[in-house]
Order: sequence, then C-alpha cells, then structure tokens
Amino acid sequence: MMESFSHAKKRIAVSDKNGHTISILKKILVFCDREIEVAAAVSNQFLQNDKLTLLLLCDAEQADSARNFALCVTNYEFTALPALAGLNLLTYSTVSDSADITVRNIRQTPEGFTAFEMIGVGVIGRVKIAGEEFVTPALAAAAAAIACGIPFAEVLNALNNININC
Repeated sequence: MMESFSHAKKRIAVSDKNGHTISILKKILVFCDREIEVAAAVSNQFLQNDKLTLLLLCDAEQADSARNFALCVTNYEFTALPALAGLNLLTYSTVSDSADITVRNIRQTPEGFTAFEMIGVGVIGRVKIAGEEFVTPALAAAAAAIACGIPFAEVLNALNNININC
C-alpha cells in the first residue's frame, strides 16, 4: 500500500491540538519547496474529500478517522488502539526503538538549543532545534514529510534551518 501512496497526489490532514506539529510541517514543506496541501484539522469536511491521502495522527482521540486515509503517520504508542488495527501505518517515537522513525540522545547544547539524533529508513542524522518541547512535534512533522516522499536528508536539513519556536 505504501507504493500506491507514494505516487498519489499528496494531501495531509493533521490532528494536532496545540498547532506546533502543523506549524513545523508547513515550514518543512516550504523549506523543501514541496507543494503539499496541509489541512489544519480532521473534520467531516476533510474526511469527505477523497483526495486526502495521509493523516498525521498526533491526538489519539482522532484515531477513528484513520481508516479514511491511505496512510496514517502516528506515535508508536497509538498502535495498540483498536481503531488503527490493520491500517497502513508509519510510526514515530521519542521513547521506543520499535517505531519506524525515532530519536535518541536528546540533550541541551551550551548555546541553549536542544540537540538529538533522528533515526529512520536506515539513516541517522543530527538535529538542533529551539527547545525540548518541540522534539515530538518536529519528529511527527518530519515523519509526515518523509512519508510524502521528501528524502530523509532534506527533512534533516529543513529541521536544522527553519525557525522552530511555534
């Protein structure tokens, strides 16, 4: 199913209560010069549109919506939810190495940044962002961008060059 998704016109719906993930995702897409439509919420209006191909599921209470999408990018912790059983998932996690894309070695730099290694698709890259509270939103946004076909290296470059302070 991932192959058929990779050739589809990309649209992303994001379930993100605080807006940090969607803000970072939009910055990554602009930096990488990709024209991928991002819907700021999962609502009935968006679910009726068959052009939506990817759900970035940041809030577990929106899990029932996942069945309407070709691919669901979600926190690894949510994979136990019955609503996600049998669906095409790409997972991310800041705590579990079982996820498709993970982070390790989260630390503060002397300059006041938060640095970490992002690991996925056989690649490891270093990232430096504004604060530790943005690690999970940055990881989720990066996973969605990678799921849309943006190369891992481009996503890392974007994360290191965009202003992440939502």
